[in-house]
Amino acid sequence: MARTGGELVATALQRAGVSHVFALAGGHIDPTWNAAKRLGITVVDVRHEAAAAHAAEGWALATGQPGVCLVTAGPGLTNALTGIANAWNSGSPLVCIAGAATLRGQDTGEVESLDQLDIVRPVTKWARRVYHADRIPEYVDLAFREATTGRPGPVYLELAIDLVHSVVDEETVQSPVAAASLARGGAPADADVARALELLAGARRPAVVAGSGVWWAGAGEELRMFVERARVPLVTRQAARGIVADDHPLCFGQDWQNIVYQADVLLVVGKQLDYFFGYGFFPHLDHMIQIDVNPREIGRNRVPVSLGMVADAKAALRQLSEKAEPLATDEWISSLRGQRERIAAAKQELARSDAVPLHPLRVCMELASLLRRDATVIADASNMLMWTNATFPAYEPGRTPTMGNLGCIGHGIGFALAAACARPGTQVVWVVGDGSFGFHAMELDTAARFGLPITTVVLNNLGWSAQWVPLGVRHYERMAPAFDGEGILVERPEELRPALSRALAAEAPAIVNVLVDPAAEYFPGRSFRGAG
Repeated sequence: MARTGGELVATALQRAGVSHVFALAGGHIDPTWNAAKRLGITVVDVRHEAAAAHAAEGWALATGQPGVCLVTAGPGLTNALTGIANAWNSGSPLVCIAGAATLRGQDTGEVESLDQLDIVRPVTKWARRVYHADRIPEYVDLAFREATTGRPGPVYLELAIDLVHSVVDEETVQSPVAAASLARGGAPADADVARALELLAGARRPAVVAGSGVWWAGAGEELRMFVERARVPLVTRQAARGIVADDHPLCFGQDWQNIVYQADVLLVVGKQLDYFFGYGFFPHLDHMIQIDVNPREIGRNRVPVSLGMVADAKAALRQLSEKAEPLATDEWISSLRGQRERIAAAKQELARSDAVPLHPLRVCMELASLLRRDATVIADASNMLMWTNATFPAYEPGRTPTMGNLGCIGHGIGFALAAACARPGTQVVWVVGDGSFGFHAMELDTAARFGLPITTVVLNNLGWSAQWVPLGVRHYERMAPAFDGEGILVERPEELRPALSRALAAEAPAIVNVLVDPAAEYFPGRSFRGAG
């Protein structure tokens, strides 16, 4: 049977288990787009390619499976580049399939012609152009393998317009044989496991830090079993948030500083030693034990590591769990619980404030009290991270995705679109500042067209906080009716809870525009840098 190149792409995506593709239409990708829809793949067409890439990463963060974006040639690819770069910095599995000018028309000045491969290579694990249509299934399979094995990351596959329109005899196409499973990395040596347990046993204040690598390895159950058997407190960071619920007796997910800056021995699993983790520089520690699938991450930033294990998080945690003995940590854990209670009391004091404009923490705490356990809350960077990280617990994985260390802003609506697609019927909330809201607010139209009742809460401090560039009072809530949704302005404390309740109950995208204090101070007691 004759098949177009676009049909071969779509069939390969279906074979890879793809249910959703985030895309923006263009002539260079039409055959792939149409074929995917015929096969039952949901093509979520966004209003800007950056949102397509952010949503593809958001899908990975929400599900643990690689997300897919489909973009057209030239500016379609360059628009998506920021989202791809964000996934690169965060180590999120993303497959970007892009159209391109014709193979024959290279270097002729053809429309939307650009050396896309050279542009995208610095921010991808793997980038290829397909030259022969009958090899398309092979290359799609390779793309998914590269995105998910080792340290995950974004990959790029380029298909020229003449290739996706070309017709080939399906009998000549060699489809790859699906692997039963793909190993992400090896297991640690028995001697290293024994040494890690020895170092933890010698600690007075041991702790475990789980990062995104634990989520990508699917190692949540192994992590829980290890901390329970060893009786060691745990903090979760970035994509690992919620992989062990924050209300687990040994999990202190929101208060990582209070543990890390008091611990004397840390076991760090699948967590980069980056900005969001103090660059790993904790000179008060007696020992740091680090497990990562990528050898380049061990001892990053010249951090002294007593024991480094290049290993898959799932395999390593399983072996540690099998050999762990309970540690004498009751007094240490009791102390941490007491500190957590004092921090919670400090937060509640601000949350009860009736000041006008509203304190951002009051808004977040009120919102948190209205959310179900399986709700997804996306904080859109900058100041939003400060307030939301302090407020919203993570009870399940993929429910509190945040920006990576690239420092993107405006990406949150892409994450929200993906979460709403992945978990229909659950609450999905995008918490965003008035500055970041302007990046991709039109994606609320995408949410409306696909029946995704995302609740947007704008913490409106009237400007860009870092440089304090004023934006003034703008009625962002008035956009909601254009998307068949409800918009509410909140200026006083007594208006807040009714507005949030109405928005969360809406069946279409809703916007709650809350005027908050531009000079709000952070609550006391957040960071502990004492005993060591």
